[in-house]
Amino acid sequence: MVDQQNQRPPQTPLNVGVDGPLAAARRTVLREIEALLTRAREDQAQELMQAVYEAPRIMVLGAGRSKLAVDAFAMRLMHLGLTAHVATDVTCPAVTEGDLLVACSGSGHTPTVVQRAEAAKEAGARIAVVTADLESPLAGLADLHVHLAEYSEDFEPDASTQFVGTLFEQGALVFFDCLILALQRTHHVDPAEMYARHTNLE
Repeated sequence: MVDQQNQRPPQTPLNVGVDGPLAAARRTVLREIEALLTRAREDQAQELMQAVYEAPRIMVLGAGRSKLAVDAFAMRLMHLGLTAHVATDVTCPAVTEGDLLVACSGSGHTPTVVQRAEAAKEAGARIAVVTADLESPLAGLADLHVHLAEYSEDFEPDASTQFVGTLFEQGALVFFDCLILALQRTHHVDPAEMYARHTNLE
C-alpha cells in the first residue's frame, strides 16, 4: 500500500521555453533593463555629466545595492582623472560649497541617505539625485535629478517581475557605466591614462 501522506504532489513544469529557467530569467532581466534605460531622459543625463565635470570634487552616496552601483561610479570617475569620494568612507573630506553630491536611491526614502544629503545641502554642495521616485524626500533636495523608472519587459510602468528594487539597482549600475563611457568619449580621455590611474595595490 502506498503511503499517501509521504507522497509529494507532482511538480508543475515551469513555463520557461525550450532553453531552461536561467535563459528565460536572463531574457527578462535584460529586457527590463533595456526598458528602463531607454526611458532615461537624455537631457537629465547630460545635465549630470556637465555637473560632474564642473565640480571640483564629487561625493557619491547610497545604501545597500544602490551604494554598490554608485561606489562603482566613483571608482570610474577617479579613472577619468576626477576627484571622487565615497561619502561614507572614513577618508571622505568635509563637503563644502561647490562640491557635487551624487545620491542614488530607488525609493528616495532611505533615512541615512536623506539625512546625509540634507547635511551636504546645508554645507553648500549641489545635490544630484538618481531615483525611481521623483516625489520622495531625497528628490525634494535635488538641484538636478535623473529619473530611472522601473518597467516590465513589455514596457509597462512599475511592473518589474524581479524582486522589489532589483531593477532600479541593475539599471543604476548600467546607467552610471553608460555615463562614464559618454564622459570618456566627449572629453577624449585616453584609456591608457585611465588604466594608469587604476590601483596597483590589488
